[in-house]
Amino acid sequence: MKKTHNIFLILAFSLVSTSLWASNGLRTISAGPLSLGRGGAGVANNKTSNTILINPAGMNDVGNQADLHFTVAFPNTHMGSSLAPAGNPDAVNAAGNDDALILPEGSMVLSFKDGKFALGVGAFFSAGFTVDFDVSRFNSAITANRYDRSGRYANLKILPAASYRVLDNLSVGLGLDINYAFFQSDSATLAPGFPETAGTNRTDSALGIGGRIGILYKPIKMLSLGLTYVTRQHFQRFDRYSDLIPTGLDLPQEFAFGLSVVPMEGLTVLTDFRWIDWSSGFIGSDLAAGGLEWRDQYVFAGGVDYNLDPKLGLPIAIRVGYNYGRSPITPKNAFRNLVIPLTIEHHFTTGFSFDLSDHIGMDFAYIHEFGNTVTDNGTGNPAGAGSFVSASANAISIGVRGSWGDKKK
Repeated sequence: MKKTHNIFLILAFSLVSTSLWASNGLRTISAGPLSLGRGGAGVANNKTSNTILINPAGMNDVGNQADLHFTVAFPNTHMGSSLAPAGNPDAVNAAGNDDALILPEGSMVLSFKDGKFALGVGAFFSAGFTVDFDVSRFNSAITANRYDRSGRYANLKILPAASYRVLDNLSVGLGLDINYAFFQSDSATLAPGFPETAGTNRTDSALGIGGRIGILYKPIKMLSLGLTYVTRQHFQRFDRYSDLIPTGLDLPQEFAFGLSVVPMEGLTVLTDFRWIDWSSGFIGSDLAAGGLEWRDQYVFAGGVDYNLDPKLGLPIAIRVGYNYGRSPITPKNAFRNLVIPLTIEHHFTTGFSFDLSDHIGMDFAYIHEFGNTVTDNGTGNPAGAGSFVSASANAISIGVRGSWGDKKK
């Protein structure tokens, strides 16, 4: 059993082997190339089985469908601490060892009673980062550039869900978030002399549990409104890293509101607004307690989708989107977060879909994450003043979907 567990850990980390992609903080902006091509929007309209994660109430509009997709990301990360009193003279503008990553995900929805009731399950890498620098964040006189250089975290979410169409224009969905998180780090701790964590870059894992509820309401034919609430995800402690993270590394609660408008045949305009409660739990705790002191994120996602089929008879849809989420890392806490380079704020996305037949289709998305640098101003920790962390990335997402039975419109 232990051997199987270790193989699973190695496989998971080999799949999530770079620093970040399409993220709002630690959280991925969405799931699946269709939503990604719209900037991550889809709370009010996402007719793929990935809606299990985005808004489980949307499953009533999916029918019988299975989706399999993978994303390849190409990140670019840098950090520097040479100007900080506690920094490393060797870390002038250190580049991360950023290899490409592949993220596979999949989901399936089954429809019953002519779409009145639906069940689904999905597997998603919903959060994560990994980074590896050649030099330390802290002064090399302390670390000899042997530790405080790297870290990895990934959360694999298994999500069974159910939805029920209460009225012809109102659906409600529930999901159970079963999380399996992996972590490893060679970070310095706050103990005297800033020694390396007792975990010494060994992989540890923890289980977590949470839930979500979604509502989808269509007051008129051209308008859809969606709501999704995700509870705080409660995790076991990473025992090997109790000197670094003394509690479970819980993921925060979220609330999202989505709007979808179809102003003309074939054209869909979508917007999502999301609040992510990063300031609670260990992630939001202050620097003196060893936390990251992240601030909450208020995220806007918007996209336009145009289906060429109604006007031109071509089974193709094209889309474009934008996503903005203010970095949870601030000038007050940049030094603390130098080896967690999750600073990206602006995302431009585009994509297209085409149907190979009435029951098989493919979706593509391209995501450009604009670079963003956060420089420590010394207000949280004067010893970190002048240090900086930055990140940018590009990613592509490719998926295939299959449906059976009556096709939903």
